[in-house]
Amino acid sequence: METFEVVLSDGTKMQGTSWLLESPKANFCLITGMQEYSARYRPFAEFLNENGYSVYVLDALGQGRNAESVERQMIWPVGGFAKNVEGVAKMCELARKSGKPVIQGGHSMGSFITQRRLELYPHASDATVLIGSNGGQKALMSLGFMLACLIVHKKNWEKPNAFLTNLSLGGYAKAVKDAKTSADWISYDEKNVEAYLADPYCGHPATGGFWKEFLRGLKEIWKTKEMKRVAKDEKILIVAGAEDPVGQNGKGLEWLYAKYQKLGVTETTLKLYPKMRHEILNETGKEEVYADILAFLDKVSG
Repeated sequence: METFEVVLSDGTKMQGTSWLLESPKANFCLITGMQEYSARYRPFAEFLNENGYSVYVLDALGQGRNAESVERQMIWPVGGFAKNVEGVAKMCELARKSGKPVIQGGHSMGSFITQRRLELYPHASDATVLIGSNGGQKALMSLGFMLACLIVHKKNWEKPNAFLTNLSLGGYAKAVKDAKTSADWISYDEKNVEAYLADPYCGHPATGGFWKEFLRGLKEIWKTKEMKRVAKDEKILIVAGAEDPVGQNGKGLEWLYAKYQKLGVTETTLKLYPKMRHEILNETGKEEVYADILAFLDKVSG
């Protein structure tokens, strides 16, 4: 494990964790999901290392290496979504210096940032993996952003916003019948859920400013005029749990897959995994997911 850094056009610095090989056959560049951090991807990164891939995992703003402290997490500046998107593009540029192919991925929140990266930086990578994503909720996200604009201001920007958090994430917890914890929706694997809840860098309360900027980004990504920016020759793998509430139990991902196909991005593949929830890289049976992503990487990297 090493640390890497990228510098955005406005001077903002973002850090992440890398697992690099001297002579990789390609590079896999991932951005984290919400309320987590890059070091959690160590098992998956080591698996990819064993199969010849260098791995970069960028912490989103306000998380992991990009949080000032454990107390000051989930704080985004104005334009935070766009900054994360640029950070992903910069990470791909860094990996490209090896002279080897770059495959970019994103989990959950990171997958939405990645969808926007596909639109704004369409040739930053040679292929893309969307993990635990969603699609087709443009109107709902626009409504959420309007609401955030009404209740979030300078004085409460950095303070946790329970109302917006419950509005956005509350439904996920309720999606699991007879749930033992508030985080059961992330995984069937109880040890994974326990580790998540016990980790001070996971599940930290999201601030009002975070929600306003996240929703600002989400309201754009599923507009047809924006999705038309995705390169037609882009190779995309979409993977998720069939019982993941983030992806509407697969419905949102079926919409996303069909939309890409309709727009001419025909090298798009969708796979939903039965008996899996949100964190499929940490879920019981994750070996199948690992193998499928590896097969995709091998195919696109030659």
